Order: sequence, then structure tokens, then C-alpha cells
Amino acid sequence: MLLIRTMEEAQLKIESMAFRGYGVARIDGQVLFVPHSVVGDQGWVKVIQKKKGYAIGRLIKLIKPSPFRSDPVCPLFGQCGGCQWQHIHHPAQIDLKKEILREILIKLAGLKEVPSIEGQPSPQSYGYRSRVQLKVEGKAIGYYRERSHHLVNVDRCPISHPLINQILSLLQKESTSLSQVKEIRINVSPVEGKGVLLLHPTSFHQRMKDHLNDLLKAHPVLKGIAVVSKGGSVFLGDPHLNFTISLTQGQERREFWLRASAKSFSQVNLEMNQILIEMVLQFSGVRKDENVLDLYAGVGNFTLPLALLSKESWGIEENPSAVEDARFNKERNRVTNGNLLHGRVEDILPHWAGPRPQLVILDPPRRGGKAILDQVVRLKPERVIYVSCEPTTFSRDLRLFSEAGYQLQKLGLIDMFPQTYHMEVIGLLTP
Repeated sequence: MLLIRTMEEAQLKIESMAFRGYGVARIDGQVLFVPHSVVGDQGWVKVIQKKKGYAIGRLIKLIKPSPFRSDPVCPLFGQCGGCQWQHIHHPAQIDLKKEILREILIKLAGLKEVPSIEGQPSPQSYGYRSRVQLKVEGKAIGYYRERSHHLVNVDRCPISHPLINQILSLLQKESTSLSQVKEIRINVSPVEGKGVLLLHPTSFHQRMKDHLNDLLKAHPVLKGIAVVSKGGSVFLGDPHLNFTISLTQGQERREFWLRASAKSFSQVNLEMNQILIEMVLQFSGVRKDENVLDLYAGVGNFTLPLALLSKESWGIEENPSAVEDARFNKERNRVTNGNLLHGRVEDILPHWAGPRPQLVILDPPRRGGKAILDQVVRLKPERVIYVSCEPTTFSRDLRLFSEAGYQLQKLGLIDMFPQTYHMEVIGLLTP
């Protein structure tokens, strides 16, 4: 076998797609990952980096484009690291994600047979993000270049909601006065037509506070500002946003209001969050005589809708802002059988003294649920629904669940993040 050489060029065909969104080609049987390519592309590729067991290439000349190719909307595509798949026709993206997920499950979860994947595409391919996190360096505000800490200045982000771009535009005009801020998160509520800022400055003083108050008064699109610094948190205006979901309760459709603070987590694609909740409810099969335990519950995104269908629902959440929001949401929506506990899942679950749950919802951070998996199994739930935005740790944990006697029965994929390789995965496990 000949070894791949750096700067080597070869005419290749992209055979498949890999996690991280790269196209996969081969030189003399050796794997070459090619960013910004798509399965079916044929062209000249230059090897730019060698790693143990694989290499990274750059598509330098496209000879025959894939039928899945489309023209990127953003002029910064290929520079900004926010998107990886704008060059791929949107309807094809969810099928490619299904194939990537299937391969990961076979390799990392050890599945010989992968259940049929129920895919839910996003109705909007652009303008869907209701939350973005931006870096600030001097007068530049934007995203890092892929695989680097080089900042790309962004005036407008096509995948973001128009309200975010409106706020980003005014922030760009204020960039000089934001020089001490290192990170900005913009959250917006389409139903309110307003947004909230979460700022992380190196220091916070009265002059900055006065300027931010002036910013709030001058721009009605801003509802509030939260400032998080070494000295603690300061809130200006109203740092809470509201969004709605529509739920079926019996024969009726009920509108559910959820509040999320600037420091609380909320899904970036509100339209797909509705579909995510519906799929969780569908997979759950929960009955009125059953108890539900929701781990990493956030603002009650699953805890409260599941309470409507169950005997009692319990949510555990570490973030105090999210717990405050969840309790507010419980009262606001008149949910009497939903309970929110503040604390780390890892601390509370080993000492769980509540009713035995027939259903456990596991929606952990990207690191997965490995640390509490034994405690979940100890409770002997009849069903576990695992929700994850990281298919590699999801697959690792499925293997561990399998060793503990729980098998994957249903599988769903929500296209929460169009124009990127990211995905939201839902699995139903039973003993």
C-alpha cells in the first residue's frame, strides 16, 4: 500500500459522508476526509494534512458535481465555521444524516441491525435559528473559522432568524463600545418580536451599565440584557423570552407557553422543538397511571407536556435560572402534577426517594449519560427515551444500555440544524 503524501493531488470521487460533515474518498484504500464536498462529487483533491489512520484533503477543482449540490446562500460559506452543508441541497441533507447516524450506530453502538429511522426534516432551511453565540475581538463580531480561533466578522447570518440579524446589525454599529465583551449570545422570540442579549465582558463597570441601558432604550427590539462577569450577574430590562408549543390533550389542541431566561438553555429551532416534543410524546406511550422522571429537564420542555399525560412528572435540573423558569412555566400553564428539583442529576439520582418511574427521559449534555446510566438502570424503568445532539456519545451509551439489558426499539432523527451536519436523535429503549 502506498502512503498518502501531504500536498499530493489526485482525481477522486466522494463515496460517502462522515460525521463532522466531511465527504469520504479513498487513495489506495486509505481514507481521505474532504470538507465542503458531497457524495457523488468528482474532482481533484489535494492532501493538506495527515493524521493517524486518515488524511484531510481540499477539493481544488470540481470536475463533475454531485446531483445533491446546490449554491451556498452565504458569501462567507467556506470561511465561517458556523455552517458545513450549505453546498448540499436541503432535501438531501436529512437522508445523508440518516446514513451517517446508521454508520455510527453500527460502529460505536455495535448494532447489527439498526431500526428504521423516522426522519423529520425542517420546514425552514434558512432563517430558523432563534439563538446564536458570537465571539468578539476588537471591532469584529462573528464566528470562528472552522477548526481555528481565527474570527470571521459576520454582518448577517442566513440561517439565523431575521430578528437576530436585526440585532446583529445594531451590535456591529456599537462594536467600539463592546470592545471589553468577549462573547455575545443573542436569543430571540418570534412570537414576541424581541430579543435578549447575554454578554460576557472581561470587566463590568458603571459606564458600561449606563451604555447598555441607553442601548435598551434606543432599540425596542431588545427586551433585556444579562451581563455575566467575574463579579456575578447583572440583569437590565426583562431578560426573559417566551415561546409557544401546541399540544394535543384529549380531543383538544392546547397552546402551551414556555419562558426561557437569558441564562437558560432553549432549542435553537423553535419549529423543530415542537416536532421534537411531539416525537418524545409519541415514543413515550405514557399513561395516566404512570410516573415520569425527566433528567436534565431545562425549562420543562419535556417535563411539563409529559405531566399532562401521566400520573406525575418529575424533572431534575442543575441550572438555577432554568429551574426558576420551569417552575414559572408550571404555574403559568396550570400544571398541578409536574415537579421540578434543583440540583445535579449525578447527585440526586443515586438517592432518589420519589415514586418509581415507568418512563425516564434522558436528555444529557454532549458528554452523554455514561456517568448516571447505572443509576437509571437501577430504577428499572419500563421505558427510557434518550434524546441527544451528539450521536457518538449516544451510540456509546446505547452499547452500555444494551449490556445492562435495555435494547433500542425506535429511532428518530430531527433535522434541528439545517445547513450543518448536526442532528437531534431520539431513541426508545426497553428491557
